[in-house]
Amino acid sequence: MNRRVSVWKYVRIGKKWRYCKPAVGKNGKIKSDWVIVKGKEEHHPEGNFYLHRYEGDKEIWKKIGPNAQEAVNAADFESTYLTARAKGIPVKQIDTPTLSIKAAAHGWLGDVKLSNRPETYELYEHTLRQFQEWNLNGGPHRINVVDLTRKDLLEYRKWLLDNEMNSARTAGNKLTRISQWYRDSLKLKPGEGIITTRDTRLGVTDREPEIYTAEELRKFFNACVPRWPAEQILFRTFLVTGFREDEIRFLTWADLDWKGFTIKVTPKPEYDFVIKDHEERTVPVPPWVMSNLEVKKIFWEQTCKRKHRLVFATKNGNPDNHMLEKLKRNWRAADLNCGTCSTCIEKNECERAYLHKFRSTYGTMMLRKYDISTVRKLMGHKPGSEATFRYLAPMLHEELRRKGVYNVFENFMQWDYGQVDDK
Repeated sequence: MNRRVSVWKYVRIGKKWRYCKPAVGKNGKIKSDWVIVKGKEEHHPEGNFYLHRYEGDKEIWKKIGPNAQEAVNAADFESTYLTARAKGIPVKQIDTPTLSIKAAAHGWLGDVKLSNRPETYELYEHTLRQFQEWNLNGGPHRINVVDLTRKDLLEYRKWLLDNEMNSARTAGNKLTRISQWYRDSLKLKPGEGIITTRDTRLGVTDREPEIYTAEELRKFFNACVPRWPAEQILFRTFLVTGFREDEIRFLTWADLDWKGFTIKVTPKPEYDFVIKDHEERTVPVPPWVMSNLEVKKIFWEQTCKRKHRLVFATKNGNPDNHMLEKLKRNWRAADLNCGTCSTCIEKNECERAYLHKFRSTYGTMMLRKYDISTVRKLMGHKPGSEATFRYLAPMLHEELRRKGVYNVFENFMQWDYGQVDDK
């Protein structure tokens, strides 16, 4: 058994990540933000420390976190443990010393940032930061991950509901993220841990998908025309493509096929935009939509003398981060505010108008006409994914009546009155 345990730091060198030996100061201690690259010291504050050793011919790397002293302590601990085991001294199977909550969060978020979309990282970073603040200010004041209990995490959920006024669904989603971080930090298998799926679903009610009605869309688009015709083109594109918000925000003119009447979703590394599920897709659109977009392009290039790469850019050519605000404004102008929801009362902005609802409307309309495999591909879902069904909204009562829903029970009513022969 090889009992030598060494400390390394995983850092970014150019475009690649590499394991490098940490630089050592004159006092013999590791310099936390410095590593040796090609024989010279380089400053690298990013990355985590790892332990390296061999188990026979097998090479083993074990992540510790961003703290240099914790890595040194972990290496000493593991070396002592392996030496004792090699000499036949009875020892309990133990992992490296427990990580502090702060170190575990920092290290785990580093992995999330490298392996997920920016939006996913921001979501996890916000949740973990909020959890740490709660833990130290009014929470249980735990230091290490292993010290956390089931009661602690359930108290965190209760705090989200009572103090942060989060909905049951939002609180459950945050608890799910914390549970995943806890499980990964302690190297537990999927399904293990102190929080169950039932804990994250407490109080959550699954709602029917919401879609825009034909009458709402007619009023909405009519309200766009007099003052903001370019915005009508924007929201029409949302409707006929079923694209996600970022897929529209980072749409470029190169993604449009003018002859084939299609629009394509492609990654945009320059904007740090990665496609969800990493699958490019091409969606056919009506010719009149392409004509609208062509008019918009000509207007910007010839009248405004501006050539932007993005289809829906700001005047300076930057991505438009105010599409939701534009939707709310046009919805209000169309006199579609419900007047009863909390945001209508407080901000005069209706919660029934949101961008993802265009995607639900698209999915529902397509599923009522085409097969699930085709719609799944058009919406950018993986083969076999059940997510597509979540966009299928039930028919409105008026539509059910037009299709003769009452006739379904006609024979039963006749039977009650004795009008059907018993043959």
